[in-house]
Parts: sequence; C-alpha cells; structure tokens
Amino acid sequence: MQKLVQTVRNGSKSGIWYLIFGFFLLLNPAKINAQVLRDGTENQRYLALLLLNLSEEKDFELEVIRQAAAAGMNSVVLTIYWDKVYRASPTGPGNWSQFDNQIKLATELGMKVGIRIHVGRNMAYLNGFWTEAESAKDYRQNPLREIYNYTHFSFLHQPSVNKAADFVKQVTDRYKFLQSDNKMLFMSVVTTPTQEAGYHPTNIPPDGEYKDMYLTAYDYSDFYKKGFIEWLKIKYKKLIRLNLLWGAEYKTFEEVLPPVTPWDTKESFFGRRGKDWYIYRHIVLKQFNDLMIQTVKDVNPAIPYVLEFGSVIDNMSALRATLAFPDLGQKADGVKIHDSEQYDHRWTMDVLRGNSRPDQWIMNEVFYADYLAHSEYYEQIDECFDSGAKLVAFVLSTPGHVAAVREVLRNSASKWLSQPMQPLVTQDTVSYRLSRIIDKTIHDLGTYEAWRKAARGSNPPRPVHVQLIEDLLQDDYWLPAANAAPYIQNPIPMQIIAVSRNFTYRIPTNTFADTDGTVVKIEVDKTTLPAWLRYENDQLIGLPSALGDSRLLVRATDDEGATTEAFLTIRVDTRENANKPPTVKTMLANVVTALNESFVFTIPKDLFVDDDGTVTRIEASELPAWLSFNNGEFRGFPTKTGEYRVALKAYDDLNAFVEIYFIIRVVEPQFLNNPPFVQATIPVRFAKVNEPFSYVLPANIFGDSDGYITLITAQNLPSWLSFSLNEFSGIPPEEGEFRIIMRAYDNVGGYVDTPLIIKVEIPAFTFDLLRSGRAIDRQLIQKLTDGDTLSVQSLPDLINIYAYGNFDFDRVTFAMTGPFKHSNATEKFPHALFRDESGFAPYIGGYTLTAQAYKEDSLVLTNTLRFSISAGDSTRLNTPLADWLGYPNPFNSVFNIQLPEDESQAPYSFTLVTTQGQRIPIPANRITVHSKIAQIDVTSLSLSSGMYFVRVESAGELLQVFRVVKR
Repeated sequence: MQKLVQTVRNGSKSGIWYLIFGFFLLLNPAKINAQVLRDGTENQRYLALLLLNLSEEKDFELEVIRQAAAAGMNSVVLTIYWDKVYRASPTGPGNWSQFDNQIKLATELGMKVGIRIHVGRNMAYLNGFWTEAESAKDYRQNPLREIYNYTHFSFLHQPSVNKAADFVKQVTDRYKFLQSDNKMLFMSVVTTPTQEAGYHPTNIPPDGEYKDMYLTAYDYSDFYKKGFIEWLKIKYKKLIRLNLLWGAEYKTFEEVLPPVTPWDTKESFFGRRGKDWYIYRHIVLKQFNDLMIQTVKDVNPAIPYVLEFGSVIDNMSALRATLAFPDLGQKADGVKIHDSEQYDHRWTMDVLRGNSRPDQWIMNEVFYADYLAHSEYYEQIDECFDSGAKLVAFVLSTPGHVAAVREVLRNSASKWLSQPMQPLVTQDTVSYRLSRIIDKTIHDLGTYEAWRKAARGSNPPRPVHVQLIEDLLQDDYWLPAANAAPYIQNPIPMQIIAVSRNFTYRIPTNTFADTDGTVVKIEVDKTTLPAWLRYENDQLIGLPSALGDSRLLVRATDDEGATTEAFLTIRVDTRENANKPPTVKTMLANVVTALNESFVFTIPKDLFVDDDGTVTRIEASELPAWLSFNNGEFRGFPTKTGEYRVALKAYDDLNAFVEIYFIIRVVEPQFLNNPPFVQATIPVRFAKVNEPFSYVLPANIFGDSDGYITLITAQNLPSWLSFSLNEFSGIPPEEGEFRIIMRAYDNVGGYVDTPLIIKVEIPAFTFDLLRSGRAIDRQLIQKLTDGDTLSVQSLPDLINIYAYGNFDFDRVTFAMTGPFKHSNATEKFPHALFRDESGFAPYIGGYTLTAQAYKEDSLVLTNTLRFSISAGDSTRLNTPLADWLGYPNPFNSVFNIQLPEDESQAPYSFTLVTTQGQRIPIPANRITVHSKIAQIDVTSLSLSSGMYFVRVESAGELLQVFRVVKR
C-alpha cells in the first residue's frame, strides 16, 4: 500500500489505476493471497541468459536459448532493436518474427523473459527517423558513432524522442501478455551502442576506425547548447551572478557554452561551471528515462521497469552521467549494472543496494570472454547473489559460448536458484558525496578502502551500507545562486557635530555594495531619527538642539529587494571637534562554528586603526547568551543552531567610535566546513613582451576535503591581463614581474589563497655546461655565455650542454659546429645537446652552438652561442695542437688525437703499448673521428693508471708514437 500511495503522490498517470486496484485488493484479501500463491516469485533469484541479438542469421539465437535452459538458466533477457523491426520506415511494415520466436521458445521452456528495447540505430538506417544533425554529438561536433556503427538521437530532439517512445509503446503492447501470464521479468530501454541507459563515453571519428576511438562527453549538439543557456537563465536569473560563480566574463547569456576539456574529459565537470553542466545533462537524461518508464507503465503499470547502466561508480560513470543513479531511478523498479571481471562485485552491489529502495531490484551482468577462467565467472555470480542481486545476467551469444561455461551455469543455478532472497542486515556504513566523486575517484576519497576494511575484514565478508549523498541535486546547491543581499563596504563614520549649528550629511554612496546586482536605494529608518533631524532627498538635515548620541539605522536595498542594515552614530557636542573616529582596516568575514562544541575566535589586532590617536577599547554587543567577549576574544559554547549578528565598537582616546557587525553561524557538526587547501603549487610562468600570453590554471591546484571548489578568482591582476573560466590571457606591453593572488572558494564560502608569479621577459635561452654521465653523476661546470673560453685542462672527459628557456616550449633542436659537429632534436626535459649519458670530449678550437625552440611546431626562439676550448693556460689560451698530439694528457677514459690535414694515409689504426711492451689493440668501434680529431674511448679496456705509448699505423706502416698518461 505504501507503494500505491507514493505513486499517487508522485502524480503519475498510473497513480489512479494503482489506487483503484489497491482498494480492490484490500476489499478482496483472498485475491491477494491467491496472487502471492500463484506467483511465488517475490524472493526468487534469476540466472538469465542475455542475448545481444547481434546476429543477422534468422533464428540463430534459438539454439542458444535451448542450450541455456538445458544448463539450468531460468530466464532470458533479449534485446529488441528498433532498426531490426523497422529498418526503412517508422510506420512499417515491422519485422517482429525474430523476437516473437525467441519469446515463444523461452516461455515454452519455462523461462521468464526480460525485454531490453534498443532505440539507437545503425547509421545506415537513419533515413525517415532522424538525420546526423539531430544525433547526439561530442565536443568535436562529431555525431555519436561507435561499435557496430550505432548512434542515437539527441535526447532534446523531441520528434525523435516521440518516435522512440512510440516504438517502446508498440513493443510493450505486443508483449504485455507476458506480464498477465506471469512470464515477464522486466522491461528496459537503452540508447547507447553498448546497450545502456545513459550517455556514451567514447566516440569514433566519422572516417576513423575502432583504433581511433577517444574519450568524450555528450551532448554538445545545438539542442543541448541552447537548452543549457535557457536553463542557466532560469537558475541564475542574472548574468553577473553566473559570471561571479563561474569566474567568467560573459557579456550575454548567448555567449555561454558547455565546458570542454579535451585533455581530460572528466575535468569538464570540475568547478561550479562543470557541476552545472553535469546537473543539466543529468536532468535531461532523467527526463528521457522517466518518459520511457511512463510509456511502459501507461500500457500496464504492473510491468517492472529496470534502468540498465554500464556502471555507477567508476570514472567513466561521470561521462555516462550515471553517478546520481538513485535520482535517475526514482520511478524505476530496479537498477542493473554491467560489471567487468576487473571490478569488485561486492562493492558495486553494496553501492546499488545501499541507494535503492527496499522494493527495487538490483541486478548485475556477466560478460563472456574466452580468455577468462571459470573462477572469474563463479566469483562474480556468487558475490552478486550473496550481496542481494535479484538477477545476474550472463551475456552469451552462441551455442559455443554456452558450451564453454556450461559447468558454471549448472553449478551456479543449482547453488542459487533454489535459495530464496533474504534481507541483508548491515552493521557498518560508509558514504560519499556526488560532488566529490565527480572531482575525485572513489579511491582518492578513501571510501572504497573504508568499505573494503569493513566488508572484507571479516570471514566471510559481510554487507556494508554505502550511502551516496546527492548533494548537487539538493536545493542547497543553488543557495550561492540566490540573490545576495548588499553588504557593508565601508562602515559609516561617526559624525561629531556642534550643538545649535545646521547639520547636513549625505551617506556615502560607497557605504554599501552588491556582489550580484546594484544598490538601488539607501534610506534611514525614521523611527531612529531624533526630533531635530529629518531625512529627505537622500540627505540628513537638521539643527541639533541637545547634547548626546543618536544611533540611526541605515538600510540599503538592492535591485531584487534584499536589504542590509548599518548604523550611523551622530554625536552632538558643545563645540566643533576635529577628532577623527577610528576606522576599519579590513571587514570581518562571517564565522562558522559547530553546535555543542567550544568556540573561540580572536579578532585581528589591526582590525581597527585611528589616524589621529589610538584605539583604546573594543566592545561587543548584541551577544547571544552563550557567547562572551573579553580582550579581543570571543568564547562560547553554542547549544542552538542559527545565525547570530554580533556588533563591535572600537573607541579612540576621545571616546569617538566606529561600529561594525559580523555573523556567527552555528551549524550541525557534519555541516561544519573545512576550508579549501592548496594541494599543488603553481609554477612560475613566463610571458614574452608584446606577444599573446595564455595560461590555463591546472585543475589540481586546489582541493576541498568536505565539499568542492565553486569559484577561483584572481586578485591584483595587471591591466593587460584578464582571467576568465580559469584561463589567463593578455599581451604584456613591457618587462616585469607580476604577483597574482589566486583565491579558491568552496561551496559554503570558505577560501584559500596561493600566489601565481608571471615574469614578463624577452625570450632567451640559458646554457649550462655539465659533466656528462648518469643523472646521479652529472655535475654543473659553469653557465656558458657568448664568447667564453674554456681551458681543456679544467674539463672532464665528456661534457654536455643543456638549454633552459624563460618561456614554454615543447621541442628544441641543437646544431653545433666547430672541431666537433653534432646536431640533436629533443622533446624531453631537460633539453640537452646529447641524449642520456653521452657527450663529447673537449676538443680544442672554436664552437658555434645554435638552439631553436618550438611550440606546437611554431618556431618561437633562436639563440646562438659561441665559445672556444683552449689547450693553453691563462697566458696561452689559443695555443693550437700540433699534429698527432693527444689531449687531455693525463686522461681518465677518453683522449683525443689531432690528425694531420693530409689524409693520404688514412684510415689509421691505434694500439696502446704498456711500459712492459705489451700491445693492446684499440677496437675500431671505440674510435670516432670528427673534423680531423680522433676521439678514443678506452673505458672498456679497464686500464690501470700509468704511462702508455700510442702507436699509430696505416696499412701496417708505423706513422707515429707518442706518450699518454692514464689517471
């Protein structure tokens, strides 16, 4: 009966039918008992064959059904395709024979039947139904195209939605007899190429192949773009309010576009802007699903309707828009998900069970793959049934598939189908928020780990209640978008005037401000005016006749009728008084504290200042009973939730004062906000003078432990720079360093700051000369500048040059000429002339190094550096090497030999001779010749320290002998 009443309350068309039927049963209790006895399936489990019906061969799947029934499966779920029934025209004739035959056979074999209605279509069969222009589209404006070339219409193209609903009605009408005959399991409607209810998470380009598939989100069609704008207008009412919460600078609503982040599709739902986009997609999806449910229920309200989702908890679920599945399934009779073997099935079933009504079924699906061991199938089936599944469906498409898992089917059917479902009692609870699971993964939140500890920490595992808080769908989400009342921008200074002298005062226009509108009226409450004072034409006018203080209430009203109050004190003195009252240096932000917990708050020491004296005391008034104030500190123990306005007065040495107030909000402990935090520093950014600068603030800079980031603002922006939708852009006119404060607000107003430094410079490289080798062995020798001369004796055996720039680039090319020529292109940081552990031996001579930097294949900078390596000392820097002279000498593992200009006797062979006369041939692969210099690497010879002789031969003829020393 509770379900009947709830249905009526929900206002469904079938509510009256339910109510009449319910009263009929109440008046005929025998009918109730007879129905229960006849049905007897309230607690029955089902192991179902799931037919994707992909084959084009007539009645191919009938044998699959026979084999499944013989293996003990007690039900079949079959897919009915719109484009198989109506291939050429929505009006027929329809080809129902495949599905009629399947249902006939299944019922004859004693199997119950579930029907999955697929209202997507193969792209070859859209004519007469819809065109690609009305298809769901990704952010590239490509229509949905996926496996088996399937697509579906945009959920906001109403003619297509109506045609799909008509087909669903036809299917329901045709097979409603299954419900009357107690042979119906459920019906569902799916749209995606993978036969799911939701948005598809991937796409294939129009001319691409399966390997070209990419992650994406839907729907970016014109229908959604326009619908999103109209929805935002209703929710925000004012563009200024949307700009404030999005951190945008739109001039009109018509400029607004749904967010797109191709680098990481899930980031499309980050921040307030992304959350709005997620909610809108959810609302449209729910509207479509509810229409399909209603279409089925209008035919027969007793037919169970199940929503089939790919998943409701993984990262892809954000793209599918199925994370908030309880709300999507409000009108459904059950929820079914499609786990892969990689998922923790107890976890996913606990998520489903914990967020479904007691009267809703929860289901799971096993997908056959020939590479999986039988243990994988057993594990999924057992864990799903043990966790409360009403049905586990097994996707099997051929008799061979059934044969491959026949043992699994028989054993599972024998084990579970005779066991009635039992209520599961949970002892532990874990929870997560919709807003947080969008921004993070379930592992990042620690929810899964907490569940695993509770569920799998015992033997056998036990069920755990998993609670999803759909905070984005609650009214509180829209509180920041409600009209904000004006606020006091500058407290009204105390006025000290002389008695019996005319007084005129206009309240400053900057006393109040409004974040999301304008202050349209400032007025003084006439009941607070002394007899000698009047307020007219926006001015206070009067002739004071008595000494004393008058406290006037001043009220500001914004363009939507919200008001804020401030106070003005007028002191009538015996004479003119030049004393200036104290002023407020910074306004206090509102403070939030927890109910039934100690509260301590110290006001800032520099909150009040006095330009011509000193602040002698600060008083607090309008305090609630639980709060005290002493020596600049508030203390208390709040025992009741609510907002408490507290007034502060700061007095100077002549007893003049300034008055402000702030709000202390007392909330339940679970609603106490932890402010956002900085989880990653922002690297220094470099910009070039008179060239466009653009920088997208990374999404991971800020985090929030108990909510989500709603807004990021930039303070201290230079005039040339703008910040909108988390992106900086501008053209810097001159060099300089700019320090910008980035402030992130959470969903209840808490905030945190972190700096961003932008250095505007003329683009340039800096070059570092390093000892080459492993990363751990590299050592900076010096920074290279144009014209440097290096002594060869001061250099190691192998050297390398690294280039660093004061701007962004993704590729650097090097070209070095001189005694040693070498070129290289590198996309990996740090950018080096030589890759990995290699380098070049320091040959004597002059070098020219040219480095070019590219950004996305555009040349952005060229730098040329000239340096030389000398064999001499400080007085003989440019002494050349003679032919056949080796250097450096002594050496570590590499030495060089200056070859003669005359090459008539080349090629050469080299042999080391020890002082004992032992000859050690130097392998040819250890000798590299560059520009008349032979670089000889003897590392592999494992030489001991000492003196050696080098023999140089050509065709067996000795040409030269010289001495070298190994360190």
